[in-house]
Amino acid sequence: MAKTKQRSRFLQMLIDSFSFKSSGLSFTQKLKISLPAPILSVSQVIIHQVYIKYYTDVIGLSAGLVGLVYLIYNIWNAVNDPLIGALIDRQPYNPKHGKYVYLLHVTVPFMMITTLAMAFTQPSWSQWAKFGVFTAELFFFDTAATAYGVAYGSYVQIAAPTKEERLDIGTIGNYLTYAMSFLAAMIPTLLLFRGGNKSLFIPVLSIVVAVQTVVFILALRGLKDTPEMYATLKPAKRNNKETLRASWQIIKSRPFLTSIAYSIIAMSALGYYSTSYLYYMDAVIHAKGTTATLLGFITHLIALALMPLMNYFVKKWGTKINIYIGMIPVTIGYLGLTVAHTVGEVYIYYGLIVFCTIYFATAAAPMNALIIDEDEWRTGVRKTGLYSGLFSIFNTSLASIQMVLFTTIMSRTGYDGTKAVQSAAAIRGLRFATGILPLICMWIGLIAIILYPFDRKKERQISAESRKMRQTVRTDTPPAQQSADGQL
Repeated sequence: MAKTKQRSRFLQMLIDSFSFKSSGLSFTQKLKISLPAPILSVSQVIIHQVYIKYYTDVIGLSAGLVGLVYLIYNIWNAVNDPLIGALIDRQPYNPKHGKYVYLLHVTVPFMMITTLAMAFTQPSWSQWAKFGVFTAELFFFDTAATAYGVAYGSYVQIAAPTKEERLDIGTIGNYLTYAMSFLAAMIPTLLLFRGGNKSLFIPVLSIVVAVQTVVFILALRGLKDTPEMYATLKPAKRNNKETLRASWQIIKSRPFLTSIAYSIIAMSALGYYSTSYLYYMDAVIHAKGTTATLLGFITHLIALALMPLMNYFVKKWGTKINIYIGMIPVTIGYLGLTVAHTVGEVYIYYGLIVFCTIYFATAAAPMNALIIDEDEWRTGVRKTGLYSGLFSIFNTSLASIQMVLFTTIMSRTGYDGTKAVQSAAAIRGLRFATGILPLICMWIGLIAIILYPFDRKKERQISAESRKMRQTVRTDTPPAQQSADGQL
């Protein structure tokens, strides 16, 4: 009897996990809201994975200058994020165009044009000419991508007011994200590894960008952006002095500091796994492009199959407990990659890293939105754009530390992408940068999670209050008043 009850409980857990059940939005609504995020991720893969290897191994830009390009890129990102966030906050809802969805539409062409333009830098140019053109193109791309990202993040938070709904939307979106990102990630493994046909890079990339543009259009088509969605949000009319004061109150708060610290130290290191994997498989393991592609596909497929269970346990146990649990497999994975010599060993250890990347991302996903919800609960004013800008100003400016450390180690240990075989010192450097370096960051980042103030109970209280605030105004506020107040 007990065994039957236990079996039925486990079966119910699986059903709940894979059906994305949570109160509020239906599965169809969650799917529709999740669609715009995966398309942006393809550009991020091209920018942060494909082009890094393309510029070091094909264009011939030194690893040190590639690291400098991305450092400048992230500094600019840090500057423009809060500015764009504040501007979006102040922008009222436009009855003709809407607000957030309109911004998503107008930024797509700029992202697509600049993404493709970066492929046309010539190997014959001088190092500084390559550096300057690449930096300028990233500047234009990032400005558009920032506006898109802030608008989409703000939209999700008003369309899905609870942690559970956002987790479901994020998990559904992650399936599409990893599927599309994997296709983009095949470009460097099949074309830029040893033996790959590098002359096909631009034609293949052009096809990817064309398909991406079509999917962008389809994903944004018919996305709901009505005055009623903004009726629950009080206007955030702040002058510069008030904005600075509000910003300082946010920056010195414990929830914000711990979330930022964990994101910069741990999640940035963990999120860099796929870029380091390209160099590791090519220069250290000496794998063929097809082998690296197949290994990446299988490990991601297994991890993605388990993602609904990750989503279920994050809903049940909260962020902190799940991250504590994840430290065991992530430690084994990184230590294993440091000493692995065969493809079979890499399957096991890299598989653990892929699993943990998705697991940790799922666990940490609700943190920023919960912080914004809790602030609105206390103050009565929702500051989504200001918070998004502040999160970005720290995350993006300091997230490049991992890139700088990785490329610096490559440069100092003698990595040369134009050579067929790397030196022993360069191989040791890649092993350290791929395994030990991110593992150190994960354990240091754990301190921030220990200090993070929202446990499982607090998360549930915030979500309940957020839903209550949304529903109260929707039912109590007359339509005319909703339209008048429906601005940020």
